[in-house]
Amino acid sequence: MRAWLLCLLWLLAAVAHADEPAPASPPMRVRVHQEPAGSLMQGETTRIVVDMLTPDFFTDAPVLPELHVDGAYLSLSDETPGHLVETVDGQTWSGVSRTYLITPLMSGPMEIPSFEITARIGAGRTPVAVQTPPLALQVQALILPAGVTEGLIADTVKVTQTVTPEDGSLHVGDTVTRRVEISAEGAPAMMLPPTVFAPVDGLTLYAASPVTRDAVDNHGGFVGGSRVDTASYVIDHRGRYTLPPVTVRWMDSRTREWRQSKVPAVHFHAWWGSTDKPRFALPQRGFMPRLIEWLSSDTGIAVIVLAIWAWLAWHFRDACLRYWYQWKAWRYRRRHAESVAFRAVRRQRHAASAAVLASVVDDWVRRAAEDGAPDSVAAWAVRYGDVSLQAHWNALQDALYGQGASTWLASDLVDGLTDARRRWKRGMRRWQRRPALPPLNPAP
Repeated sequence: MRAWLLCLLWLLAAVAHADEPAPASPPMRVRVHQEPAGSLMQGETTRIVVDMLTPDFFTDAPVLPELHVDGAYLSLSDETPGHLVETVDGQTWSGVSRTYLITPLMSGPMEIPSFEITARIGAGRTPVAVQTPPLALQVQALILPAGVTEGLIADTVKVTQTVTPEDGSLHVGDTVTRRVEISAEGAPAMMLPPTVFAPVDGLTLYAASPVTRDAVDNHGGFVGGSRVDTASYVIDHRGRYTLPPVTVRWMDSRTREWRQSKVPAVHFHAWWGSTDKPRFALPQRGFMPRLIEWLSSDTGIAVIVLAIWAWLAWHFRDACLRYWYQWKAWRYRRRHAESVAFRAVRRQRHAASAAVLASVVDDWVRRAAEDGAPDSVAAWAVRYGDVSLQAHWNALQDALYGQGASTWLASDLVDGLTDARRRWKRGMRRWQRRPALPPLNPAP
């Protein structure tokens, strides 16, 4: 009896379960994937695409949150990739996609956590909330080359500059404005390096706040970013100035090769004062204001300086001529001094020509004789030299005027003359030295 009762209960449960409706499919499905797939480079920007599908229709655009991931720059893009239509289990699903742009700043594994997406679906505007699955990313470390402090990875990078004014007629007090724009495809504006404006002596630097923006195409898709840095230089002094070139090092995201984009240096010259702003301004515009304006200009100042120099030269012409002749005489004595002549003798230490060596030695002997030295090499050998000096000189004379049987060496003769000259200089210093005590019996 109990067995029949159990069978009856089982049959009733089976019938009841068969009458229950099949579980309804979820009203919205979400997929999260990286595009393009694969590992990332540290500092490289890629897309995280979120696909949202429903068997019904969206009455409003799904709401996606602003995400925050440690060690990465993540932002929700305004681009709309288009509508999706797929067949799932024989049923047509439609939907939309949204895109996040992510730029990892650190290497290693990185995970985009699960987040909630809300939407209203169907004619009844039924609110639906769905959690996305987490997405794991792998980020490779970026190795910076020497001299690069900030890594920039992009498809292309272009650097342009604008300098105003362009005519180049600059004076003290004017302002030179330099505008540098960095445009990169495939990199957001937040990742572009700032332009460093180096200070320049004689110029006062005023840097303006940078202007950044991300560029999109006709469909709202992300293209790249641009950054504009502007600096103004106020000219403080007259002179020539150079603003250094600006160079940006970056990695090509397609070839993984380092490249550089640069703009050239800026050169300009500034005069004393502005021609349209005289140093001494008067309210009226008569003859005197115009004269003062001209005298305060660069041309007027140059004419005044030249006139003063001309007057000084004419007034002190006799003194100028006297100093001129004295300077010429001093230069002649310096060029024809005994020390200069002996340096020429030393340069002949390795001479191979007897005639050239003898001529240089004779020239030195004549100039030294003017200072009280012997007037011949033979006299030098007797008074300050020795037998070897006379022998070396005789050998040189024999090579010039004799049979040439004697062997001479220029180094031996120059060494002998050097020793003789040293003794002569030492004797001159002793002769010129004054006694330390006054005479015992001075004349009255």
